[in-house]
Amino acid sequence: MKKRWIWLCLGLVLSFAACDNNGKINNQGNNNQQVEEVDPTKDPLDLLNDSIAMDENRADLYLRRASILMGREQVGMAMLDVNKAIQLEPKNVDALLLLSDIYYQLGDESNITATLNKALEIDPYDTRPMVKLAELNLLQQNYNLAFGYIDNALKVSTYNPKAYFVKGMTYMAKQDTASAMKNFLIAREQDASFYDPQREICNIYKAQHNPLVEDFMRSMVTNFPDVAVARYDLALFLQDNGHPEEALEHYDTLLMLSPNNSRLLFNKGYVYFVYLGDNQKALDYFDQSLQSDPGYLDALYNKGHVLERMGDYVQAKSIYTQVLEQQSNYRLAIEGMNRVANQAN
Repeated sequence: MKKRWIWLCLGLVLSFAACDNNGKINNQGNNNQQVEEVDPTKDPLDLLNDSIAMDENRADLYLRRASILMGREQVGMAMLDVNKAIQLEPKNVDALLLLSDIYYQLGDESNITATLNKALEIDPYDTRPMVKLAELNLLQQNYNLAFGYIDNALKVSTYNPKAYFVKGMTYMAKQDTASAMKNFLIAREQDASFYDPQREICNIYKAQHNPLVEDFMRSMVTNFPDVAVARYDLALFLQDNGHPEEALEHYDTLLMLSPNNSRLLFNKGYVYFVYLGDNQKALDYFDQSLQSDPGYLDALYNKGHVLERMGDYVQAKSIYTQVLEQQSNYRLAIEGMNRVANQAN
């Protein structure tokens, strides 16, 4: 899972297809295309289907559609479109880069490498495949190769925030925090809108118990109001550092966007239970979390723990039993069973 997380984290921000929210791809070779009027109420995929039906020989349209299909996890259909784009324009680097992302989804690392190397053969000065190859070698723990590709990219241009970010991640993998921080700071300096290096800086601050961490996290929420994980991270920090009420405010903001999010509902219950001592509200939120995700064992256990605190040992024992039926080595539930057994005695 960690491997996949890194690729998604890096792959999205380093996306060689350079897609916007509607799946449009920046195709430098098609600057002469006329701007098309679009219906904002229509599904972008339907719009592209219409455009392709009118002109089946535009590679950029297939790439735009492939990007949308990738976002909707229709990987097979996306590959068909990318291959069509490559058939129309064999030297289209954007198409090859998107194809490398598809190969990743399919778990085909050898074809990722081959595809990116082909992109480099077409344009040896395009730094995007270099950075992507560095990322791939980072995932494969080939750190020297990763550094080599990054250094090659930076020889082409020292302005490359994504390259510095991947270099920082490689140093993190090698447990060289100081060098990682240096590269994350360069990435942030070059592109203040680039979220990921700033999150890594924040993580380093937290690990070091740096007194700057709270102000830094607050600035991230201000600077990235649409990045839910920035607000979530701040809420977690606040609840653990003496500001539970403010943490609840941030969870409420997030729940406005995702009202049935089981983790957010669980966290609210946890704050009420552990930090504010409001057992009834905690119980309500653990119940809501379980309604959203009946298999959420942490929510089920904590519901039992609340009932135990409220003196309902019979119901608490029943819930702990349910937890252990699903995961026999759930340590906290075992401890809970021992506690309620002692109460019965």
